[in-house]
Amino acid sequence: MKLRAIRVDLPLKHVFTSSRNSVSVVRTVVVELEQDGLRGYGEAYEDAYYNVAAESMMDAIERGREAIERYALADPVAFWRHLEPALGRNPFARSAMDVAAYDLWGKMKNRPLWRIWGTSNDSVPISSHSIGIDSVEQINEKFKEYPDWPLYRLKLGGRHDEEMLRAVRNLTVSPFRVDVNGAWTLETALEMLPLLREMNVETIEQPLPYGDWDGMKALRKQCDIPLIADESLRTEDDLEKCAECFDGVNIKLAKFGGITPVRRLIGRAKELGLKIMMGNTVESTIGASATGQFAPQLDYLYSDGPLLIEKKVGYGVKLDRGRLVYPEECGTGVRVYFR
Repeated sequence: MKLRAIRVDLPLKHVFTSSRNSVSVVRTVVVELEQDGLRGYGEAYEDAYYNVAAESMMDAIERGREAIERYALADPVAFWRHLEPALGRNPFARSAMDVAAYDLWGKMKNRPLWRIWGTSNDSVPISSHSIGIDSVEQINEKFKEYPDWPLYRLKLGGRHDEEMLRAVRNLTVSPFRVDVNGAWTLETALEMLPLLREMNVETIEQPLPYGDWDGMKALRKQCDIPLIADESLRTEDDLEKCAECFDGVNIKLAKFGGITPVRRLIGRAKELGLKIMMGNTVESTIGASATGQFAPQLDYLYSDGPLLIEKKVGYGVKLDRGRLVYPEECGTGVRVYFR
């Protein structure tokens, strides 16, 4: 195979704020794998929370270049195993490479991944649209870009959560999902529950910090809104603990090393009775299209990252007011504007 990897800066339309940080530009690494005249694309974003920088991903990929380029792709699972010694302990770099391999493999098979996996895209979850922590004035302005969306995902964990919730509720009757990124204490979460019920909140994602298992068990006993783990699910070994404290898990491709481990992770999570959420954070169409292949297997989805970005790098699976629209292309369905 031929390997190409480049770093791409994705400027956002607006500053996006969570309880952890504020972002105006997302730095990603885009991988292209070429074999027999076909090209597959993958992407992974840098993440300060997990101490992953674009430079470290590029370094890992360059260290593994020789082993990757002498490989002839026939089975992406075997290729993923081949990547372990080549890329070391960098799941984000492995994810970009693994997604590119699956995209290429799907094109070799002349079918989209969701069809190869035996699933149907006739009925998939609606994708929420994300709203970061912001002032009421800025929320009113941003909301004008995507009004009447059927579902919104709100970042909470700031100083004015109630004010923000009420401001968005004044603009729409659509249900909410909230993501706290571990910013609440148990006491705050319990105090917020009546308001969350009043605001028609469907799910609460990561209300308490990573490691507060006792707090989550106490919260779950009193919370009738589904609780979704994100930061609390760091490795596959965390699934059993999450099943004791949460109703579902948010699984991201980059965090776990790509499509190969995520397919295994979803199967194990379902065996434990957990609901499955997936999202593509703030990524381009490359990452969102890969996540979209899993949509028929999911309970919850947010795939709106490309809508938050000013720069477009290609096309693939897209959103029509929350509904996923799949292209004719095979693999993950993505085509890029640059080479």
